Amino acid sequence: MKLGWKVLDALASASVVGSFGKSGYAIRRHLFTDPDLDVDLSGRTMVITGASTGLGKSAAQSLAQRGASLVLVARDAARLERAREDVRACARYPQRVTSERADLSELAEVRRLAQRLVASHPQIHVLVHNAGVLPLERQLTSEGLDAAFATNVLAGFLLTHELTGALGAAAGGRVVHVTSGGMYLKRLELEELEGRRAPYDGVAVYAQSKRAQVILSELWAARLEPLGITSNTVHPGWAETPGVERSLPRFHERLRGVLRSAEQGADTITWLAASPEVEGVSGRLFFDRAERATHVVPWTRSNDAERAALWARCCELTGVSP
Repeated sequence: MKLGWKVLDALASASVVGSFGKSGYAIRRHLFTDPDLDVDLSGRTMVITGASTGLGKSAAQSLAQRGASLVLVARDAARLERAREDVRACARYPQRVTSERADLSELAEVRRLAQRLVASHPQIHVLVHNAGVLPLERQLTSEGLDAAFATNVLAGFLLTHELTGALGAAAGGRVVHVTSGGMYLKRLELEELEGRRAPYDGVAVYAQSKRAQVILSELWAARLEPLGITSNTVHPGWAETPGVERSLPRFHERLRGVLRSAEQGADTITWLAASPEVEGVSGRLFFDRAERATHVVPWTRSNDAERAALWARCCELTGVSP
């Protein structure tokens, strides 16, 4: 029976729309093993950034239903409060769903957030980097950094570093980076990644940031392995979220009929955070609960020197020791 669905999966994968949209998920849903998420997450603490709406909120709801203790992180206090109440409404343990407001584009706030998290949660089992922005015009933070680069790349880099101790203390800690299919179009270029290329192209900077996330996750995987911590990336497909509607209105309008629901887009985020099937697996990219290639064309690959330069630049800007 699954053979037929595998054939349909192969056909869908040959088409970007057929693969990334809701039809791709509908096909692959028949290839999932449901017991993968038949888990009890009681006693496991998970931090999710960008959790006030969309993918982050949907993943939080799914994990809360399975008993996880959650810390929801977002920058808008009102939306964060509404999200916390919505997640608590479906949680097995509502009192274990808390929130932390932080603007992750500001590295000083990221450091303070990390301090609060470590003080209240000496063990963190899962850290989900879902926060992301796509400004169409260049915006600089108070620290002089491009807002998209700071939010999408540097915040996750710094927060991972600052929470390494808590992730290691959890025994089998997991880091999950939410990337985007846009990264398939880009080869890493630091000038564009940092928003220094004129004219500014917000979509290109966003795609660069998502390519950088994949590379950094692979580099983190090697560094965190001795501590028993895994690091993986997840591509959610094209999902119907407030962020997509706000940042890419034309894309949203043209493809509204084929976009996945936020719940479908968040499925593999939940799977990577919770499933025993990926215990010990690290440095990979997943889409619809299956490992995927990080490149579809050879010219998007970076050499070791370029990957090392990305790591060094992130260390320099965040103050992390190389």
